[in-house]
Amino acid sequence: MESFITFLETATIMEVVYTGLAVFSSIIFIIQAVLLFIGFDTDSDFSGGDAAFDVDGMNLVSWKTISCFLLGFGWTGVIFDPVFENKTVVAIMAVAVGVIFMFLIAFLMRMVMRLSYDGTFTTGKVVGSIGVVYLRIPDAENPGKVTVSYQGSMHELTAYSNERLEMGTHVTIVRAIDSSTIFVERC
Repeated sequence: MESFITFLETATIMEVVYTGLAVFSSIIFIIQAVLLFIGFDTDSDFSGGDAAFDVDGMNLVSWKTISCFLLGFGWTGVIFDPVFENKTVVAIMAVAVGVIFMFLIAFLMRMVMRLSYDGTFTTGKVVGSIGVVYLRIPDAENPGKVTVSYQGSMHELTAYSNERLEMGTHVTIVRAIDSSTIFVERC
């Protein structure tokens, strides 16, 4: 405790600012990392007026990027303030490293979000695919069944067509009617 009081008495204002921001942003960064690793991450949107800040890490200005800016700014100042006589150079370096950290985390978050994958099957995703009639489609009024492969799994869907289609006929899926029904045409 005495060394902290001695530091506050002998430190310049910028040394206190750099150290304070470095410690504060490190704590925030550690909390964010722990929450992220245990599966708790916030998704909120602060909108109003001319500005919108997206908190899920997709935008350049978010809680994650701001905390990374402060982390880079603070620690750069702590490390280089005793090394350089010209404090303006230290401030410019701290801002530059903070901005680099900010852009880097925004870039990394965008790359991670590109990896997200929605494996939910919907009939709209198979439009244009080739299927095989499984149960004959007798006419335009009565449905049959078609099997179609989507991302390695077979799906059996109710199917309508304007013509009679026998079992084993290859068809093109033209449109989705609802969540389990499609409209097909002969290939």
